[in-house]
Amino acid sequence: MSDSQGGSPIQVAAVVLLVAGGGWYFFNHYEIAGLDRVSVLAKDVPQSDGQFVNYIEAPYIDERVEIDPNRSVPETEFTNFGSPANPITLTSRSSSGFAVEGIQDFSPPKTSLPSAQTPSAPPRYRSIKVASWALDGFGPTKLSNLTVRKHVAAVVRQFDVIALQQIASIERDLIPRLVEIINGGQVGSNYQNRYDYVIGDSSGPNGRQEQLAFIFDTNQVLVDRRQTYTVEDPQNQMTYDPLVATFRAAKPDSQIAWTFSLVNVRVDLARAQSEVALLPGIMKSVRGDGRGEDDVIMLGLFQADDAYLIPTMGGGSMRAAVVGRPTDIYSRYHTCNLLIDNVSASEFLGRSGVYDYARAQDMNPIEAEAVTSHLPVFADFTAHEGGKL
Repeated sequence: MSDSQGGSPIQVAAVVLLVAGGGWYFFNHYEIAGLDRVSVLAKDVPQSDGQFVNYIEAPYIDERVEIDPNRSVPETEFTNFGSPANPITLTSRSSSGFAVEGIQDFSPPKTSLPSAQTPSAPPRYRSIKVASWALDGFGPTKLSNLTVRKHVAAVVRQFDVIALQQIASIERDLIPRLVEIINGGQVGSNYQNRYDYVIGDSSGPNGRQEQLAFIFDTNQVLVDRRQTYTVEDPQNQMTYDPLVATFRAAKPDSQIAWTFSLVNVRVDLARAQSEVALLPGIMKSVRGDGRGEDDVIMLGLFQADDAYLIPTMGGGSMRAAVVGRPTDIYSRYHTCNLLIDNVSASEFLGRSGVYDYARAQDMNPIEAEAVTSHLPVFADFTAHEGGKL
């Protein structure tokens, strides 16, 4: 056989390899379906579980999305962090400003947690400053003195409620006229109609009759005029009848505002020992008057210092607001005070003292003596019932 009839061995080998390779490719990429009708189908190529898909380059599924401009679409959907979904389906935002549903956004979600609702702190109110001041024969002459009444008005404005003693009762309208001066006496004054008063009946020996009074800032405290009275003393054991008034802090709600009773006392110097001895009985009488008020503060001109008063009052939880300090402009005598029960009057802040009005108003002793030789004494209390700050 010639070379032209049989072919070379190299050509035969190439043909065999080509046929074998084609068969391998066919059986790996196609399958024969059916018996009577042969059809050739491409095989699915499985993806391993560890294969990642590039979603940016993946072909977009041509699925029509209709956007209705009249439809209200939420701008943001929050993922339920209690049951995480995979993948996280968010609502993407189109360039037109509408939210387009059905498109998965795999960029880091820009979500914001709702801000925590911080409970608002309860309002705080400034303390109530209670004071007492003996005016040393305050009558028409002192009221008519421009300098004197100016200084008296300035001192009263330093306190929220002040008990006054030694008011001459020659003219019964002295305190109303004084309060008018304290309020400014004219329209537009910063103190107009701000201060009010409670005044007791005249009492005392003929020719020396006096009145006791309270003046208070209505922005800070309110008075219950139904609970205002003079302590009855049919046997005239006290030269001047004590005056009782009940107040309430004005700023807090009435359910939590501090309520308190003040017992305004004026002891006569000539009968100081016997009258001071009556004070525990007066305190007990006021506490048991049927109103149920436990915060009772006795204040005024006692003609005795704290070292004498506290044992007389029975000691225990009773304390004096001013301890071991003179209460006159010459720093000689300690005659004025506030007596507070630490147990019942838990509102007491422990802050108290003597107000040196002569120094505060730059007065010399002669000018101060024209007003009164006594200095005001005071104590601070919380505006909340029960001593809550």
